[in-house]
Amino acid sequence: MPDDTPVLPRLPDDAVAEILLRLPAKTLFRSGAVCKAWRRITTDPNFLARACRQPASIILHTYLDATTTPRLRSETPAAAAEDVALDALPISLEEADRRRLIRYPKTPLNKRAHCRLLASCDGVLLFKMDDEWLYLLCNPITRQWAELPRLPAEYRRDRDPEYAFYFHQPSGEFRLLCCSLMRRGWYILSTGAAGPRHVKANGVPVYLTTRFTPSLFSTTTTPVALHGNVHWPPLWRFSTVGTSQSPGTQMTAFNMVLETFHQMPGPPSTTPTMVNLFEMGGLLVAADFGEENHVDLWFLEDYDAGRWERRHRVASPWGSARSRRGLHSVAAAGDDEGNVILGNNDGLVVYNVRRGETVRTVDSLEQRKSTAFVSRHAFKGSLAHARHACFITRPPAGFPR
Repeated sequence: MPDDTPVLPRLPDDAVAEILLRLPAKTLFRSGAVCKAWRRITTDPNFLARACRQPASIILHTYLDATTTPRLRSETPAAAAEDVALDALPISLEEADRRRLIRYPKTPLNKRAHCRLLASCDGVLLFKMDDEWLYLLCNPITRQWAELPRLPAEYRRDRDPEYAFYFHQPSGEFRLLCCSLMRRGWYILSTGAAGPRHVKANGVPVYLTTRFTPSLFSTTTTPVALHGNVHWPPLWRFSTVGTSQSPGTQMTAFNMVLETFHQMPGPPSTTPTMVNLFEMGGLLVAADFGEENHVDLWFLEDYDAGRWERRHRVASPWGSARSRRGLHSVAAAGDDEGNVILGNNDGLVVYNVRRGETVRTVDSLEQRKSTAFVSRHAFKGSLAHARHACFITRPPAGFPR
């Protein structure tokens, strides 16, 4: 090389970090293998904290015809089971921006139990093998897996004991809050624990009561973690003779640190069973899908006082969510730019709360050939748990590598 050949100056680490932060989470995770400098940048705790602020997407289910794509070379097409693909659709709603999270067999090899997605939290997906009562955690960005403790036989009489999946910051554990209707008690499954642990108050197990029972619709809506609490959608609260309680709605919340339940005012909705909760800009937001032609967005303006305000009414071109499966396939999520994505299989709309207008719509996402449909789950890719002690890179038996 001649002496007068210009040498490309090396970018400072801060500039490289700003460029890397614009990559999708999965690409960002792999970028650390490029060189030692990039690995140093991408493993820095401050960088990881910023990288965790990925925009929220909604999760789409797609049932694939696995008879044309056997999973194993030795497996004949006729023996291949149906596969499920989970895709993340970002706020842009552009098919080009849609990215595959994971593809897995609905019925893993050599197993009879169906595998289904239960929840999404901090970039981690929670699956359940129904017949085996096996709970699996997966970070689709890092392709790492973990397993929650098995439920004892006496707890397996309850059909849907799962009430909330959350990350416990003080311990660094992922936890699943469960409720046994048969035994009328609450217990927690934690990563790294040997078995279920009963929720106790002052050393005494907390039992199921009408007062602190979360919504019976917990299997069709997703509880939201915010300000150290897990919040369930609202229920009706009727006036009681001899008390000052007035008609309205109330929500049940669970303190993730103290492990106590409490009640708080819900949004003044006339259709609380059609409300979907999500977090946006540090505020709890309730999207009310109960009306035919619009969705009301209620913001919890004052958390301590329980004061809600209806800020926006979004026109819904798809019609009422009642026309489908209730809240089983209703999307509601927000990002840091003020965009809210709402809708179901019949259509999606993106509404910007800062501009007070609809910015884009999609008439329908349903595809007859691939049977794709909207889930009720939101996904936010994260590298925060890339080195979590409970995760391993080996997938469970029967799952693709």
